[in-house]
Amino acid sequence: MEVLAVDRANLLSSSSLSHQEVATKIKQTHNLTVLLKHCSEQLLAEYVHHQGEPFSSPDFHPPAMAGPGWPFPSVPPEAWPALSDGERLWHLAKAYAVLPGLLGSVRRQQAELNPLALELHRQLEAAARQCRGLAGNLESIMGALGVPGPPPPSPILGTAPASAFLTKLSGYHMCRLHWVWATRSHDTLVLLGTKYPL
Repeated sequence: MEVLAVDRANLLSSSSLSHQEVATKIKQTHNLTVLLKHCSEQLLAEYVHHQGEPFSSPDFHPPAMAGPGWPFPSVPPEAWPALSDGERLWHLAKAYAVLPGLLGSVRRQQAELNPLALELHRQLEAAARQCRGLAGNLESIMGALGVPGPPPPSPILGTAPASAFLTKLSGYHMCRLHWVWATRSHDTLVLLGTKYPL
């Protein structure tokens, strides 16, 4: 990925939005990330609650797992603040292009494994909806700041996990990834808001 720096001096000449409009959109998106971060914490706790042992054990350290198209962060947490605004937005947009569909898959899996866990189903649906909303806001901000978006994601054609445990494990990792990206999106919008104050 090429370096994506944001030149604030040329912002208004390259965007149809005024500085005030861009700052307002950033503030609105920041508010959404506050909600998303809080809800992602609740979702992870609710998910673990319904999976039973060993997930509900405080000593459980789930084994690593990867699936096709999963949006694992390619930049470690300690390096995230050193990225440019454009780079952080690019990584967020790439993750949020696929997170709604993956959370929807977890929702369908949980409907089979835990059909009576209606609150978990509701939270998974809300998480996917909030991710779609954030993706739209990020696209708007990136357009205003002249940051090119990532290429469209490839279709995810993964097969279902081979057992109920692996299905639960994949769902756990997806809920945790949702929390990771919610945290990074919040941190990013906090930083961006200091550069475009209302």
